[in-house]
Amino acid sequence: MKKLLTYSLCFLMALTCLTGCGGGNQADLRVAVGGDTADLDPAIVDDSITANILTQVYQGLYTLDTEGNVIPSLATDMPEISEDGLTYTIKMKEGTKWSDGKPVKASDFVFAWKRAVPTQGYYTQFIWQYIDGTSHMVKDEKTGAEVDTPYTTMDELKDFGAKALDDTTIEIKLKAKCAYFTSLLTNTVFYPVREDYLKENAKDGDFNDSSWGNKDDVPYNGAFKVTSVNTKDEVVMVKNEEFADADKVEINTISFKVMADMDAQTSAFESGDIDFATSCNIDSINAKEELKEQSWKIDPFVCNYYVLINSGEENTNEVLKDKDIRNALGLSINRANVLKALGYGENAYELSGLISAGIPGVNGDFREEQDEVKKLASYDLEQAKAIMESKGYSKDNMLNLTYKYNDNTMHKNVAQAMQASMKDAYINLELVATEKEAFFDARDKGDFELARHAMTADFIDPMAYLSMYVGKTTLGNTVDDPEFERLVNTANVLDGAERMKGLHDAENYLVGDQHYIIPLFGYTEPYLLSSKVTGVTHSPEGHYQLAYAKIAK
Repeated sequence: MKKLLTYSLCFLMALTCLTGCGGGNQADLRVAVGGDTADLDPAIVDDSITANILTQVYQGLYTLDTEGNVIPSLATDMPEISEDGLTYTIKMKEGTKWSDGKPVKASDFVFAWKRAVPTQGYYTQFIWQYIDGTSHMVKDEKTGAEVDTPYTTMDELKDFGAKALDDTTIEIKLKAKCAYFTSLLTNTVFYPVREDYLKENAKDGDFNDSSWGNKDDVPYNGAFKVTSVNTKDEVVMVKNEEFADADKVEINTISFKVMADMDAQTSAFESGDIDFATSCNIDSINAKEELKEQSWKIDPFVCNYYVLINSGEENTNEVLKDKDIRNALGLSINRANVLKALGYGENAYELSGLISAGIPGVNGDFREEQDEVKKLASYDLEQAKAIMESKGYSKDNMLNLTYKYNDNTMHKNVAQAMQASMKDAYINLELVATEKEAFFDARDKGDFELARHAMTADFIDPMAYLSMYVGKTTLGNTVDDPEFERLVNTANVLDGAERMKGLHDAENYLVGDQHYIIPLFGYTEPYLLSSKVTGVTHSPEGHYQLAYAKIAK
């Protein structure tokens, strides 16, 4: 599900807190999140914090288990797939209800997906790049090439490739065979949304509006329903009595509190104000043996953290179109120092490609397979300096670039470590920190030179990462390369090992040859959890499920 920080999409969806060790109502769960939330609209969510909140209140057709396997959720079984691989038929469980008592219908899913396309949210590409009738070819004004482009209004989606055959049956027609399409259906962008509610509550009747998601009466079909939203402070939800498994849900209330400072979360945990902290300073935890022994947990987490280089159509700095300069940028970063500044110890590792550890490849782990042959990115200061000198740069003539990130302690520490390292290679990196929403807006519009990005694997396949650079994307179209798209598309018509080999070629071209991105690190998902709390599950893409959590009395 983990992205779109892709978001992934990703970093540290800091869910914390239960009143378990702080007294109070044992059925109330307080959760600290590591940053502001976005509007609670499944169509536009591109960060892991908001995605984790939506996971508690919506139920999709499929979900991932703790091992990363796709399993039915609201669907009765895995899809029935036609012989040519183009038509998927999905049966839904009968009798499920929204929080206002109305039945959940197949048409609610179809409307949500159709309505999502024109919003152009980060993960809507999981819809328009795959489902038939969602896009058309448009001539690029700059290059003259025909580009597959999503429709921008619902009126244009008259031939939308998904439809409700009846109240509990959905049929989906794809543009082309896709080996991992069922995995895509676990993403939050495929959650259902009620058309009648949006007609009444979307601002000015505009289905592209997302502010409706913050109202206190939105219907939900998950284990909880939201009762109040302050995106910069707190989101509160209560048990949904209409949820099919409501009798198994023991938590009455969950409060997601914004707590961006990692040390503050650790302190809150120690003082008993919270019981579940996932955004913590690991060095601080390592210095407290009793706390580490009793409460420190580590779960598998498929996530990367890297630097976007704006070399695409929105780029205004011609220097970044030079792949040698892009190579020098990556070579100039001492990843060991970045990890030290991060403070994650053994729970983070240097990343040498776009695809993080934990994704299957030909015969084993995709990342390990490539690294055994050749690491696509590494630190080499002397080579970086040589490239920069060949381009006319020196201590007296530095290359000036800006690096944007959303402001929190972890991102700041990483940025400062990069800045110090790159200076040695004649690169002066100006750090620009903004609020979360402003940062994502700038990043999605291509309003940056370099920007931080982190992304969980929203489905367990290399295409979870590679697909972000195929066609028009909301990463500011930072990569615009037909050869990369050809490599990806060629691989995806193959099966098994041959497909994986082709995807290795695509990643090699993206990172090792053209240097379109700068990999920094991958990491696991460490957190603090009170011994009184059980039943919290975590999937590799970074989603926590709190519906079946229990707090010992």
